[in-house]
Amino acid sequence: MRKNILFAIIFSFVGIYLYSQEYILIHNNDNIIFETNISNIDNIKFQNSTSILNLNSGGPVNIPMFSIDSITFSDEIINPGETIYIIYNNNNVTIINPFENQGISIENNNNHVIANATSGIANIEYNVSGFTDNGSLIINSDASIIMTLNGAEITNPSGAVINVTANNVRTQLRENSILTTGSSSTANGTLICSNSIDFTGEGSLSITAEKKHGIYTSGSINVESGTIKILQSASDGFHSNGFTMNNGTVDVIAGSDGIDAGTGSIMITGGNIFVTSTPNDVKGIKSDSNITISGGEISMQVSGAQSKGISSKQNITFSGGTIHIITSGATVLEESGNGYDPSYCTAIKADGNIEVTDANITVEALETCNGGKGFSADGSIIINSGTINVSTTGDGAVYTDETGSLDSFACTCITADVDINILGGTITCLSSGLGGKGISADGALNIGIINANDEDLILTVTTTGERFYVSGYGEDADYANPKAVKSDGNLTVNSGTINISCTQEDEGGEGLESKATLTINGGKIDIEAYDDCINASDHIEISGGTVFCFARGNDGIDSNGTLSISGGFIISSGTRAPEGGFDCDNSTFKITGGIIIGTGGSTSNPTSSVCTQRSIKYSSGSPESYICIENPNGDTILMYNIPAYVGSGGGPGGPGGGNQVTVLFSDPNITVGNGYTLRYGGTVTGGTNVNGYITGGTYSGGQTKTFNVNSMLTNVN
Repeated sequence: MRKNILFAIIFSFVGIYLYSQEYILIHNNDNIIFETNISNIDNIKFQNSTSILNLNSGGPVNIPMFSIDSITFSDEIINPGETIYIIYNNNNVTIINPFENQGISIENNNNHVIANATSGIANIEYNVSGFTDNGSLIINSDASIIMTLNGAEITNPSGAVINVTANNVRTQLRENSILTTGSSSTANGTLICSNSIDFTGEGSLSITAEKKHGIYTSGSINVESGTIKILQSASDGFHSNGFTMNNGTVDVIAGSDGIDAGTGSIMITGGNIFVTSTPNDVKGIKSDSNITISGGEISMQVSGAQSKGISSKQNITFSGGTIHIITSGATVLEESGNGYDPSYCTAIKADGNIEVTDANITVEALETCNGGKGFSADGSIIINSGTINVSTTGDGAVYTDETGSLDSFACTCITADVDINILGGTITCLSSGLGGKGISADGALNIGIINANDEDLILTVTTTGERFYVSGYGEDADYANPKAVKSDGNLTVNSGTINISCTQEDEGGEGLESKATLTINGGKIDIEAYDDCINASDHIEISGGTVFCFARGNDGIDSNGTLSISGGFIISSGTRAPEGGFDCDNSTFKITGGIIIGTGGSTSNPTSSVCTQRSIKYSSGSPESYICIENPNGDTILMYNIPAYVGSGGGPGGPGGGNQVTVLFSDPNITVGNGYTLRYGGTVTGGTNVNGYITGGTYSGGQTKTFNVNSMLTNVN
């Protein structure tokens, strides 16, 4: 046998010189276990089942005969530089150490290998391959090293499989490697490093950690390429101080956090990440520092109670990438004071701010994720561009808060403790559970950018869940209401195409709501709701944009304070009396510009002393009929299809008020003059109908009323 190999080598050398091949490669199980330049070989001999390659530099290389499957030759080197080979063969280990005389000693103790390197030589490669069901590798180096996992399949029942102490470990993945620790392990992980570890190569690494973490390092983890699968980990899949990923694939099933970067930051620019997280109160991707995602694809399933998908104790920034997170974990009531404090299962959570630019993000909060959040920031949320789809389906619930009072929680697609700025992109929010909310800011909420194209922002918000009872009785009863877009501070719309649908059949389902001032400077706004379409506690200011409101059970536009309109095109429909298209109680209603049509059982009258634009109020309209107003010259200034009432009620303000419709109309073309004509009860042919406002049509038939305009508000009965 030895002679055959020797003759094969001799004849191969002849062939090499004929074909100018330069390197000899020795193989085991399709792995290259040794390679060197042919000119570096002085001679080859065989002794006691061992092949000995005497080199011109570096001393002899001893390779057991059983480790050699084949020998090939190449005109290029596969592993540049000198390499240490550690080859496991179940109960045997082959160690090829060209640096034995240069400060690197390697010992084998029943397949548990310890390498101690004091050479000071940086980037020496350790090539690890083969199989053992009871072995390990410890490398102690005073420099950075390269570790090549070359189809290694190693199990250590009682400790770490690989434990490296070095300045840095550049891990090259070749073929498919499998590392497994057993249930009796006391080590911190299956693969342990003292400092940073980088992953490269086109191979794969699969890790099973029945105890502790899959990969553990006190430094950072950098994934440049390759496939890393944490098949099982009792604790974190990746545990480090910092995590970066540029390419490759990471697939994690963890008993705790999927990727825990500790106090280090997380930066993901490419690659694919899959995380399956089932335990309670864990995170899929976690950092105590900032998280930045600018590329790649992330897919995550989070099912544990109060668990989080992507979580940062500082800020989260998305500037690219595709993210899909499914959450199904329940809300947990944690004891606090005289009651409890809810902790929610949340897809994206930052203790600081969240900013999105150009990312594609989808969040699905399933029915069991009661009270769950899509985006949640203790600071502010800024959405500049990108595509965001968030759906929540879980129902809210009542609990006792820390003061001992009854309170409630509910699902919210996007929520922030400070401000929310939605400036561009395509954002879709759907909340279908009881009390569910679309967008909610404890501070100010700004939508769109002044003078921007409305197509730059497409915002669609839908709520379908009904309100639910919390406490109190009668008029003092408190409910958890399903708001579509809500701010506790000022709410401002500057631009954008905004579509809001609140499909509830009871009170509480409002469209745009501010607990302070609500301002509309522009945008295309279309709202359909049961309760108020637009509501503000202090003041509503409209200076531009196109606004359409249709309320099935309350006011179209309702200010609990004052109301001012200076521009824009506004159609607002409320329900039967005492509700109406415009309601500001007895406060100031100022009109100085814009085209305004309000319908309902009633209306607040414009305050003549502050108005500069005239209005006409027609109090005897019929649902689903056409009206036409012509000026003294016979020119049509309004052709309108009065909408139908929905249902039989008159909203929360009182019982139904019959079918009579009050129409409030204001237009810059209404001027002082005698001989205005109101035509009603007729038909319209042709023209363009936009939410009942008709241009270019022909009105025929019906009856007429003639009236004069000589004041800021003209009543026509």
